[in-house]
Amino acid sequence: MSLKLASLSVAALGFLAGGALADSISPDSFTADLAVGESVTITKTVTVSAGGPSDALIDAYFLFDTSGSMGGVINAAKAAAGDIFSTIATEFGAGVAGGVGVFSESAALPSGIAPPGSVINQNVTTTTADVISGINNVTLCNPDCGGDFPESANTAIELVAENASWRPGSNRFIFAFSDASSKGSADADVIAALAAEGIRLVSLDFGSGAFTTDMAELGAITFSSSATPGSIVDDVTAGIVEGFSEYETVSVGDLGGGGPLISVSAVCTGADIGACVGDSAVGEYDRSVDRTFTFDVTFTRTGAGTSVFDTFALVDGGIVATEADRFPGPDVAPVPLPAAAWMLIAGLGGMGLLRRRQK
Repeated sequence: MSLKLASLSVAALGFLAGGALADSISPDSFTADLAVGESVTITKTVTVSAGGPSDALIDAYFLFDTSGSMGGVINAAKAAAGDIFSTIATEFGAGVAGGVGVFSESAALPSGIAPPGSVINQNVTTTTADVISGINNVTLCNPDCGGDFPESANTAIELVAENASWRPGSNRFIFAFSDASSKGSADADVIAALAAEGIRLVSLDFGSGAFTTDMAELGAITFSSSATPGSIVDDVTAGIVEGFSEYETVSVGDLGGGGPLISVSAVCTGADIGACVGDSAVGEYDRSVDRTFTFDVTFTRTGAGTSVFDTFALVDGGIVATEADRFPGPDVAPVPLPAAAWMLIAGLGGMGLLRRRQK
């Protein structure tokens, strides 16, 4: 799918300017004292705002073609990637993480010390300096200068999708930069790998259009390179907004954070449109208007001790809003012994006393 900045809706442009409301989950905190075995059920309301989220958990992976033909544009691609990451971090806050990888004629995973051909140069991290350093360290002709015209973008994308350290509940993007057509893994395998991890693919074509054609077949949001990195940043940031513009499921969950002391379950009780199906609201939604969904969430204490964790609003499985939950550890009362046990203890005590007297 090709997307031009001029075609974005007013709502999307408002979001880029910081004008849209953030997605939210209410209440935004909850505390309860529960004994082991006790449960409490509360109603949580999730609002998915018009325009897009401003506090989403985002993993952005930048994948560069480093073959010789990129010599005239590799610095522009790196500059664009750095600006894109910085812009995403500004728009979405501290929940943004990034990773960096390379490919050319070859594409392979690292084993121990990464050999030539390694796809993953910098795995997904929230340390901004490491992401920027990873981008700056991308070098032409490393892993190689290429051979024939097509480069192994398909293989690289599949490997990153399957092996990068994506964070649970993150909204995931791979940004691929190239000037050549793609080869390697079959399209169906790449599409399946992206779908399995819920990854949106965004491509920037620094060539004559062959890369755009191949990436479109993988379902990517595609862009042509622009004269300035700033223009590319605008377009790609718009692509991120587009990635949030439509969604199909809304749910609430702790992503395992409550365990092992607190078990969390949810039932959808109300959907803006569409229908509640078990723990999720399911439908064909868009962000043209604010949409509200309700859930009955049950917390059950399964073990003693203090448990502090987050419950999340999830849109298509990605975190868009966070609630803080706290369950102080209850005092554990002594377990009363049955009368027979007390008689046994008294009898044992008497026998001990008798032995002492005999000695």
